[in-house]
Amino acid sequence: MKPSTLLLPLFPLFAIAATGCTSQVDDIETPDLTSPAALPIGIFVGRTSFQSSPDTVVSTALIEPNGRIVVVGDQAEYLASGLYSTAGRGINAQVRFHVPNLRDEDGAPVAPASNADFIGTYTPQVDFTGTFVRSDGDAGSMNFVYDEQTEVRPDLRTLVGTWSNADAFGDASVSFTFVNGGGFSGLDAAGCRFTDAEAQIIESRYNLYRVRFSRTCIGEPAATLFTGLMTVVSRTVAGQTGNQMILTGSNSTAAVSFQLTEAR
Repeated sequence: MKPSTLLLPLFPLFAIAATGCTSQVDDIETPDLTSPAALPIGIFVGRTSFQSSPDTVVSTALIEPNGRIVVVGDQAEYLASGLYSTAGRGINAQVRFHVPNLRDEDGAPVAPASNADFIGTYTPQVDFTGTFVRSDGDAGSMNFVYDEQTEVRPDLRTLVGTWSNADAFGDASVSFTFVNGGGFSGLDAAGCRFTDAEAQIIESRYNLYRVRFSRTCIGEPAATLFTGLMTVVSRTVAGQTGNQMILTGSNSTAAVSFQLTEAR
């Protein structure tokens, strides 16, 4: 049985990082806000609320030092990806977000990708919070806290093997095989193939990887390119603790989100 696809009236999101400042008093040492410790980089966990829904969504945010943020519902209710900028400890972002890939009888997306603006504040290695407004007029808020697993050293060797689970955006089970050096390939139950795929360490101090891959599905005339972010963290699900790979990818019209466990 295929897992049911979740489609909630969700309308997010966001992003972050920081700039430097200069003290007006020469003998006061002002911290360099461009240093990694001053930036909201890493893995964050929290909740997103929506004006259009009484529910909040448990989510994970991946924020890299080069200006990209990806935020995804932990049950793949949505995926938001875009670029952020900062001024002092204020943050703003322009992102495109996607909800699961449901289509109407004519094949058109039920909820096509849309844009949102996020404005908020952050404390480095602690949290970030703010509000967002979508181009369709919906609005909401978000609250995230820093996950210390950000500081686990990334290592391409730990990825080697087979990782599998279900992708709620495509409503199909999926399996990826990683090889030495960060290359990987995959196949889902709908026959879509993931090729020309690679994971790269962004910086050795952050448990974050940059990914790119192409997806070719039956009936599609050409492969579709996706880029995104990835991490591997320890999570407890149904009373069992183990490593979970969070792998995301998006483009201007589509997104995929995978929460994978390593095959034993």
